[in-house]
Amino acid sequence: MLECGLLKEHCANCPIRMAGMRRPRSIFARIHAWHSAWWPAWKALQCDRRAEAQFNRTRGPVPEAG
Repeated sequence: MLECGLLKEHCANCPIRMAGMRRPRSIFARIHAWHSAWWPAWKALQCDRRAEAQFNRTRGPVPEAG
């Protein structure tokens, strides 16, 4: 079985997810919504993205060197 990092990378580049994002009313969007409700790697990817966004918000602007 693939490790979680590779699965998260696969989820980020999933052709079904990308097709669903381009056409929100398509069958691909419905398949992705159903699949992402229970797929652990997708949940881990979303958690990582939320944590990264939170980190970037709390870090603030980087001071300029000089």
